[in-house]
Amino acid sequence: MGNDAARHGANASAFLVNDSVTGLLNSSQFMKRAEELFYRQENGHESALLLVDLDRFSVVNNSLGHDVGDEVLRYAAQQITAALQPEDTVARVGSDEFLILCMDANDAQSAIAIGDRIVQSFDRPAVLNGVELQLSVSVGITSVTRRQNSIDIMHEVDSAMQRAKSQGGNQASLFEQGYSSRALYFLELEQALRKALDREEFILNFQPIYNAFDGALHGFEALVRWNRPGRGMVPPDEFIPAAESTGLILRIGDWVIDEALRQLSEWRQSNRFPAKLTVSVNVSPFQLANPNLVSLVRQLLTKHHLAPSDLLIEMTETAFVADESRMQATVRELAAAGVGLSIDDFGTGYSSLAYLRYLPAKELKIDRSFVAGLTTNARDEVLVSAVIALAHALDMTCVAEGVETAEQLEHLRRLGCDQVQGYFLGRPVPASALAETWQE
Repeated sequence: MGNDAARHGANASAFLVNDSVTGLLNSSQFMKRAEELFYRQENGHESALLLVDLDRFSVVNNSLGHDVGDEVLRYAAQQITAALQPEDTVARVGSDEFLILCMDANDAQSAIAIGDRIVQSFDRPAVLNGVELQLSVSVGITSVTRRQNSIDIMHEVDSAMQRAKSQGGNQASLFEQGYSSRALYFLELEQALRKALDREEFILNFQPIYNAFDGALHGFEALVRWNRPGRGMVPPDEFIPAAESTGLILRIGDWVIDEALRQLSEWRQSNRFPAKLTVSVNVSPFQLANPNLVSLVRQLLTKHHLAPSDLLIEMTETAFVADESRMQATVRELAAAGVGLSIDDFGTGYSSLAYLRYLPAKELKIDRSFVAGLTTNARDEVLVSAVIALAHALDMTCVAEGVETAEQLEHLRRLGCDQVQGYFLGRPVPASALAETWQE
């Protein structure tokens, strides 16, 4: 872009500011500005369009409030603008999305370099309204020529951004032909998730947990499933990441806790199950970052006439990698309220013995991947034995997941594992199926 156009771009930006939160151009003003620049450029000249999406912004907004959310948006606008050239055009075009037009990025390498620069500008934690946040962005990139229409261009850049987000975020992705169908699938998935709760499409399955030595039923683990109309059961490893990336995991997680406690209360009243039966619920790191989680748990326990010790909250090790101080505060409050805490999938995440010193967890769960090799792999046996010994040394209960054979069960007994669950002992099934088949 020539110097005259650059000066015109800078002047235009000064008069077209309209977004009240960030001070950037809004969507319609951005399109007007882009059309003007495209009209001035020569045929065949390539530019780059970038779409920047704040990862997990809805979690921040819902958990910490709109004042902090607005501060995050202003901070993001500053970081993005600082990573660009003065002649680049940037606008806020959605609640947490920014569009950037770089007229002088005339090849893929230079466009990717801009995207990487934006991602890296969020590497350091930001302190906003007294809250320390580790923010990140997903950036989609596509090349633009004068001959393309705006609908195709926007489809391409959104597809690229969705790809970056589906791969975990905190990265830039260049548009590739053939990926757009997958991006559309994730967009449809997000829209369907938003309706699933209102339409009562989620269900809970319950897997029994037994005492390893006497076979007594200890409790059930509640596992959420999505019965999507026209599609059947959607695997959790597919819809849970989508729920986390959109912030819907907070609503889904609240429902899971409520429904699990309701079911436990119903079992207690039926007298068909042991009186001290407990229910375990998995929580996402995003739920642990929610300062309202503890009060919600208290309210739901009261609602269903249950004691705090009737509930066990399961957390994975990766929950404590990001925003560690917030996680620790929530976990300590839950423990102080009397709720049981369990570290799930132990050994598969970013294992650190350090956090076992200060987390008031009462249970360690051995991941199924170690149990699977218990009778065939000497190293797995050593690892399982070590985890059991570690749990007992810290006065914690040790639970083995994924028990699928009588040999594995017997091996775990010999090693001193306290509790077991797995397909050999019982598959996850709806509560109605348990009521029909259970015999105390």
